[in-house]
Amino acid sequence: MANTKEITFILLILLKLSIANAYNNPNSEYDLKGPELPAAITERVKSIIVHPDFECGRWTSDIALLELSTPVEWSESVKPACLPPKHGSTDYTFFTGKNAIAAGWGWLGEDKSVCEYQKASILQKVGVNIIEDEVCSQWYASQGKSFRVKYGQMCAGHENGGHDACAADSGGPLMFSSKNKNTMVIGIVSSGIGCARKRLPGIYTRVSEFIPWIIENTRI
Repeated sequence: MANTKEITFILLILLKLSIANAYNNPNSEYDLKGPELPAAITERVKSIIVHPDFECGRWTSDIALLELSTPVEWSESVKPACLPPKHGSTDYTFFTGKNAIAAGWGWLGEDKSVCEYQKASILQKVGVNIIEDEVCSQWYASQGKSFRVKYGQMCAGHENGGHDACAADSGGPLMFSSKNKNTMVIGIVSSGIGCARKRLPGIYTRVSEFIPWIIENTRI
């Protein structure tokens, strides 16, 4: 059996940094252009497991697992991501109406020709609301878009826009902190139309629907 420390989520380095710091320690910064304290850790990838139902450009089953060549040593700055309850379990939830946080080093705005809308060098985070699937589909339809939320997807954002993940944030975490303070990665930034547009919230992979697949492939 493989050592469970060798198996990591897609872009788990980003998940670890954001959970341990951007979410729980709002004063921390990870500046890609400056010195890193503690120093960054580079790990080689042994194998990549892409979900068998993933279709490029279709946004569905947008999830993969990375197996590292060597075990990861946990520390105060490198921690595993907690996962949400799987679909069908007694404590399963859609998180509808809850506030969550997305994090990443993506673009700061949709219009890349605007000077202040450059790609972030310091880790960013943004608060977004989890939107009910049917409501999200209706919002997209109201803007002339044919997208409908499918199984394994979820929407997060704001009806009037203004706050959202953006280009190059894909693969990053959507995090929710429960009452007992455990921070879970409930979504993965997947796609969307533009950034922070009215009634066009971000599209995320709903992690809870893929827990059985994750367990099967990581043997945890």
